[in-house]
Amino acid sequence: MHIQQELDEELNNLFDTIRKKSSIRPPIEIEKNLTLIDDFALKCSKFRGCLVDYIQENDNRLSLRLRNRLRAVDIMQKEIVSCLECFLSGDIKSAYDSFESMLEPRTISRHIENICIPLSDLCNEDKPLFRVRKSDTPLTSRRDMFHIPFSQRHFVRAQRFSVAGLPCLYLGTSLYICWREMDKPDFDKLYISAYKIDKNNDSKVLNIGPDFLYKQRSILESKRKNKYDFNTKLSYLALWPLIIACNYLKKYD
Repeated sequence: MHIQQELDEELNNLFDTIRKKSSIRPPIEIEKNLTLIDDFALKCSKFRGCLVDYIQENDNRLSLRLRNRLRAVDIMQKEIVSCLECFLSGDIKSAYDSFESMLEPRTISRHIENICIPLSDLCNEDKPLFRVRKSDTPLTSRRDMFHIPFSQRHFVRAQRFSVAGLPCLYLGTSLYICWREMDKPDFDKLYISAYKIDKNNDSKVLNIGPDFLYKQRSILESKRKNKYDFNTKLSYLALWPLIIACNYLKKYD
């Protein structure tokens, strides 16, 4: 137990070090005069440098675990760059294929599985998820509050986590988040819906937004039992390039 507590403390300290580097802490901004790909590669290198520095400066159980996860970091960076190159050159299918092939090897997929959580943890009777839609004309049907039908996918634009032509349902944990995501439209043009899932639903979601990635734990929180175990946090480190890629701020409206 004592050894595990030491490992947890060492890992928390490493996350503190990473969070202090604002350029690699979500949300991410593209540095001036850099392309998206160059900026992404630079930030991945800075992140990898944090891990390498720790490995070189420490000879302990955590440094060994980190060394074993550098391969996953390198694979993700390489394949995401390949995906971006295909997408930006207009080859959308190859971009999809590249992204899919990146996730298949056990080196990556085991970390993906580790950070998946039950959808019911986020969406249930006590905590619904919300969707906000802006419309200049009245919406009279519940179906209007769902995503655009696949039969009308040609109307779908590129969004934060999806490409043009792929209908997706974007939900938020609060109405405020939904409103901000839509660039704060006029309230009198908003239509709101709430979503809950059945408690027996066993769907899972990829959780790339846990609090500890963005902020240091308070003194009170540090005395509580960790919500995320040691191996789960290591998986977040292994998948950091993916987290960076999914957290770029929009530059143009």
